[in-house]
Amino acid sequence: MNMRKMNLAILATLLFAIAAGAQDLGTIDPVVQKQIGTILAGYYGVKDALVDSNVETASSKAGEMVTSLEAVDHAKMTPAQKTHWEKLAKLIRTDAVHINRNKDLEHQREHFMKLSNSVYSLVSSFKANEAEAYLHYCPMKKASWLSDSKDVKNPYYGKKMLTCGSVKATLKKAGA
Repeated sequence: MNMRKMNLAILATLLFAIAAGAQDLGTIDPVVQKQIGTILAGYYGVKDALVDSNVETASSKAGEMVTSLEAVDHAKMTPAQKTHWEKLAKLIRTDAVHINRNKDLEHQREHFMKLSNSVYSLVSSFKANEAEAYLHYCPMKKASWLSDSKDVKNPYYGKKMLTCGSVKATLKKAGA
């Protein structure tokens, strides 16, 4: 199998895995959507800090994500939503705490890979993006991330390979 076909196969598998985690949870309470949107905003802050190779800001923004996770109102969720939320919140919390507590850039970036998959599943499942969100993919790292811009700014390599990657999917604005 040539390299291009292998990369496409890896990407297809990744997108399938992400899509499998993103399920239709019915009507989502607008308050919950807004609260999860706050988590997404914190995630974008972590991403931007990693693009800039700024471990202190990445740590701080990850701490804000943890605070935002704790503020989500579970009482406004259906049982299926709550089950899905609890699974993803645990994963997001684990990776955000690692990024928050660790000042090693490569360690933060490793946890950001897992964090990105969980945040994508959360945002797409709960339809919580107030603006279009773009799923980018870095073929060198074989990892994805969400961005609020189509412009590729790679958080896994920063300035070393700033534009490595491409947009692979677009999450339409919630309610669109």
